[in-house]
Amino acid sequence: MKRGHPQGWPIEQESTRETRQGVARATRGATAAHLAQGAAIGVALWCMLFSMQLLPGFTSDTWGVLLFAAIGVGARFLHAEVILAAALILFAVVVLVVTQTSLANIVARKWARRDPLPAQSLDAVVVLSGGVNPDTTMTSGALDNLLTGLELIHEGRSKVLVTTITDQRFPTGVIHSVVDQSRIISQFRGPGRWLRTPSTTSTRDEAVGSAELLMPMSAVHVAVVADPMHTRRACAAFEKVGFKVTCVAARVRSDGGPDPAPWPRDRLRVFGDWVYELLAMLEYRARGWVATLGESPCQTARPLLRWCNRPLIASNCKAKPPCVRRAVSPMLTTSYEGDVDLPRRAIGGRSYCTPVGERSTTSSS
Repeated sequence: MKRGHPQGWPIEQESTRETRQGVARATRGATAAHLAQGAAIGVALWCMLFSMQLLPGFTSDTWGVLLFAAIGVGARFLHAEVILAAALILFAVVVLVVTQTSLANIVARKWARRDPLPAQSLDAVVVLSGGVNPDTTMTSGALDNLLTGLELIHEGRSKVLVTTITDQRFPTGVIHSVVDQSRIISQFRGPGRWLRTPSTTSTRDEAVGSAELLMPMSAVHVAVVADPMHTRRACAAFEKVGFKVTCVAARVRSDGGPDPAPWPRDRLRVFGDWVYELLAMLEYRARGWVATLGESPCQTARPLLRWCNRPLIASNCKAKPPCVRRAVSPMLTTSYEGDVDLPRRAIGGRSYCTPVGERSTTSSS
């Protein structure tokens, strides 16, 4: 006698196959849902950081969104999504606190640096640049800086306007900030000179480029115009290369500003700027690019720019060492006469004078 019911075998096999296929489909669906969940967490993190302007470099562009989505998918695939979830919760708490309290207003008032304008005329007004747009216009922040600088020139605070130059590559080509700067400055009529630095990529470059332009002209007392949240680091960087700085916060017409409005957009922008500037200040201090409290111009100039017979530095030093004639770049041959020839120090391909009695050394930066 045969066991079982052979005539039922095909039905049982088909039922088993359908069950397996259903499990496979469910597994694939669960995997896809998990990966989509990871991508969503990654994009949500990008959005939070973007709202506070805390995304560095290319991560704030289109590729940055894909990168964060990929990081979320990878974390979910490796079962490390708890880390992303924790970061998401942390940033969510920060967003709630910043948007629902006046923390951003307190930070803005404490961080922004505003120096009183001196009674005497300034040697120059230095306007820091910002970003540019594909249509050759500058960003609103850069425009605010320039208009504030032109206002100082119009008031007779100085006859020399210095703008720093930046450029950015777009699919249509490289756009230089000098294009829109020329367009706007040409609308203002009045006596004075407009000087431009070489192309810069950082606040440090702007300070050094301005020193190369102005120090040979005996221009050491300058007003530095920057975004309010950027003033502290920017002015300290200019003081580091030997300038006597009057820090001027630009009038802000865009989001944020020194007194942000009580809605999320402004508060998040100001708080994000503060976090960015705090981290950047720590980096600049570690690199020795900003002046510290109590440093005199003799100390801040260091071997970078030793304009040793300028009145500012002489007033803070025990002696007034003379300087020699020098040319600081192929484009600038303006020089000053000193009493005796001094040893020269080659730094970055340029020669600068050194105080009497100091040994001549050669270094590169």
